[in-house]
Amino acid sequence: MENKTIMITTADISKTKDLILSVDQLNTVIGKTPAKAKKNRPAKGGGTWTYVSGSYMKKQLNMLFGWNWDFEIVSEQILIEAGEVIVKGKLTCRSNGNTIVKMQYGNKDIMFKKGTTVPLSIGNDMKAAATDALKKCAAELGIAQDVYAPADFKDVEVVNEIPSGKSNADKMAL
Repeated sequence: MENKTIMITTADISKTKDLILSVDQLNTVIGKTPAKAKKNRPAKGGGTWTYVSGSYMKKQLNMLFGWNWDFEIVSEQILIEAGEVIVKGKLTCRSNGNTIVKMQYGNKDIMFKKGTTVPLSIGNDMKAAATDALKKCAAELGIAQDVYAPADFKDVEVVNEIPSGKSNADKMAL
């Protein structure tokens, strides 16, 4: 099946009178991730995972919200025995007089000094877990959906109204 761009209106996105995000913001959030931003790494258990970097997500948030966003760590756990650190992060974005809040967890395997059970740098592991949480919060907004939820991704363009001569018959459930 051809991956065709579906044109939808702002009314298809939200039934509220005023949108929280502008049409440009919506198209950026739900659009395809540029190929140059996608990276691959080995997956646990074999295969590879596609991902985007934390700096890419921060750049997208800056461009989408004009630097009017905050990220904070709500909780953290250092599980030495399990070899993992876990953080719960909270992303707060402000747009058009509204606030959007997303919370998610991030994790990172603890790096140990070679041949020991002594952590190399818990601080670096915590920073990596925080970045993971930020990326997951941003993905909750829809950024990089084609990377993190490819089976659910639809190539969509948001417009204020369907131009004359165009059909909205191809609209699928989003």
